[in-house]
Amino acid sequence: MLQRTEDTRRTSPRVELANRLFHEFYAVCFWHLKPDLVVTEQLVPLIIAGLRKHGGRRGMLAADRLLQ
Repeated sequence: MLQRTEDTRRTSPRVELANRLFHEFYAVCFWHLKPDLVVTEQLVPLIIAGLRKHGGRRGMLAADRLLQ
């Protein structure tokens, strides 16, 4: 039986953090996106931009954590 590649790949700590921040800041920053969006490495810049633009001070600090 074949497994999907999404199931076999490990997500990086950066992507896991971006996913947590996406859900934490969803109502403020990401309401225009699907609530069940799967955050990938390619979407991290979108998460950072949304946090910086709409997340206030907490969002700016969270975006900085994603850049480290």
